[in-house]
Amino acid sequence: MDRTLYLNEKKGLVVMRDGPSLWIREKDKAGTRVPARLVNMVFIVGNIKIDAGAITLFTENNTPVTLMNKQGEAVGVVMPYNHHLPDHYDEQKRFAERDENPKAFRQWVASMRRETQLAVMKKVDWDTAQRFLSKGFKEQEYGDIIDLRRRSKEGEWKPVHDAARNLLMELVIREIMTANLDPHMGIINKSCNFGFALDLCSAIEPEADLLAFQFFTSCRWHDFVSSTGKRRTITKEGWKNVVHRFENRKMLIAGRLDSIIRGYFGLLRQVIL
Repeated sequence: MDRTLYLNEKKGLVVMRDGPSLWIREKDKAGTRVPARLVNMVFIVGNIKIDAGAITLFTENNTPVTLMNKQGEAVGVVMPYNHHLPDHYDEQKRFAERDENPKAFRQWVASMRRETQLAVMKKVDWDTAQRFLSKGFKEQEYGDIIDLRRRSKEGEWKPVHDAARNLLMELVIREIMTANLDPHMGIINKSCNFGFALDLCSAIEPEADLLAFQFFTSCRWHDFVSSTGKRRTITKEGWKNVVHRFENRKMLIAGRLDSIIRGYFGLLRQVIL
């Protein structure tokens, strides 16, 4: 997999386009050149001084850019403009318009989500995972277990979980675009931007639970989230921690997404005809 570029707000940080590359300069430091062809995802956190040419460089290379605030919330996604529809748009549309297909799709997504939940539970609580394997489980049972771990850190959990989910979401968008599918042709999430991406993201969203859980098992997590009243902000070290954990699992998650998208194509062939 190609590299992911993370740009976090920092005083004196300037990002400019330099031909087919980015030129990243920090105060009192030598600049760094990053060839755009090596980057397949971009995350910008906070207020970065970046010229428009750098953004268009990514769109020219079919690379989505996610903009986030320091609370881990996504405030925008920059996508390449293309007036041509994706190769599989017509298939997706026909599939969505058949009355019986949405039910089959929902059941399939729920099945993919349970597989991810089970994989996460094996990391979080092995004994419970074995019980789930032998007896099965419902969405509420999984949610109750995650809630137990979240409850004592309610204020701090949300920005970390949001950040992790947004990292997953861009990975989903990237994989959908690579497969020449329309990220907006949602079936569960109808009539909204990135509806199909949201549909598929729900299948791997439990990975955000795992990333948040691992984040808070760190003995230093109090240094990673700062508080101003009711407002929680991820610190620079906290972002490094979240990104590090995401990068450690990115290949595995991308492989899982590839399998899910291949499963979706199988569903198209099986149900649409």
